[in-house]
Amino acid sequence: MTDIQQGDEALKKYDASIREDNLIGQWSFEPLLDAAVGGPKPRGEACVWPWKTTRARLAEASEVLGPAGVGRCNLTFLNPGITQGPPGSTHTLAAGIQIMRAQEVCWSHRHTMSALRFVIEGNSDAFTVVDGEPLTMDRFDLLITPRFSWHDHHNPTDEEVVWLDVLDLGLTLSLNQAFYEPFGEASQPQRPGVADSQGLRAKALRPAWERPRLGRLPIRYAWADVVEILDSYGDTAGDPYDGLALRYANPVTGGPTMTTMDCWIQQLVPGFEGLRHRRTSSSVGFVISGRGRVEVGDETLEITPGDTFAVPNYAWHRLINDSDEPLRIFSVHDIPAITALGLFYEEPVPTVGAHPAPAVPGLPHNPVYRTNAMLEAEEVR
Repeated sequence: MTDIQQGDEALKKYDASIREDNLIGQWSFEPLLDAAVGGPKPRGEACVWPWKTTRARLAEASEVLGPAGVGRCNLTFLNPGITQGPPGSTHTLAAGIQIMRAQEVCWSHRHTMSALRFVIEGNSDAFTVVDGEPLTMDRFDLLITPRFSWHDHHNPTDEEVVWLDVLDLGLTLSLNQAFYEPFGEASQPQRPGVADSQGLRAKALRPAWERPRLGRLPIRYAWADVVEILDSYGDTAGDPYDGLALRYANPVTGGPTMTTMDCWIQQLVPGFEGLRHRRTSSSVGFVISGRGRVEVGDETLEITPGDTFAVPNYAWHRLINDSDEPLRIFSVHDIPAITALGLFYEEPVPTVGAHPAPAVPGLPHNPVYRTNAMLEAEEVR
């Protein structure tokens, strides 16, 4: 036996002995540090869940569960590359598809996982109640359920309602921060004066006697409003990496949709070929209309309307629209959570939030708008 082998044996015995005292030597982490050279390895795989398959499976689940009200009929998209830790579509996000059957009420509860609903098959008479405020569930509407908000879903019609669910499940469970609480009744009381049955709720009007909310604000982004804004951009190609990517901005802060998840609507003009890039964040996308491809590493995913796909963290990828019609994608990103930890990086160049807001024309030169700081600076000069 060589001196090195004798040293290895002695170190193994020492490592085993200190484990009995709940200790570990830093040298044991060297392989982990070596593996981190060049950045994190993508967690999970690039996946696509075709609409034809998932919608058929959802119909089967509805039959198997039986009468409405037995339990939430929801199927989660599992990433086959995630074999350890919480199950999900990426290591932080769990996307799924849910059906609310005719005349069904999905009972009220709340949890520390933030959630959102992107309505696929909607109805203007169906609604979700978030902290007492009803939000209409029309086609392609986005409804926000902030962390620990009471929520229940109602379908008083004879038609089915289907939506895409996305929760920060993996993130919350990994941090061991999961709370769950049933309301105790099927429905929570609804607040007067905030009915949204016509889709005309004025989000900018809130009771003056309320203390302003900075979080947990029930929000519905009506698809009709989103389409109007998208159409106003015309044939604008947008960013060379993400295409025309617009954030569902928080109406209070103007920033990310929620503290852990940011929602985008992306439009890729015909012939768009995005540049390859990667981020330390992960994402889930849902194809609203059009056809195209997502290239992730060496894999190519064909995407069509209704398909859901996942892009793992720090994986080189790009979006392509090789059809003759615009490709519209609703996407969810864990960028806010990663940014809050100071761990958000992009390659080859920063794109998210990288450009300053447009300058206000004439502001520095108009004496009416001069601030005290500006005037003081002029006196010093």
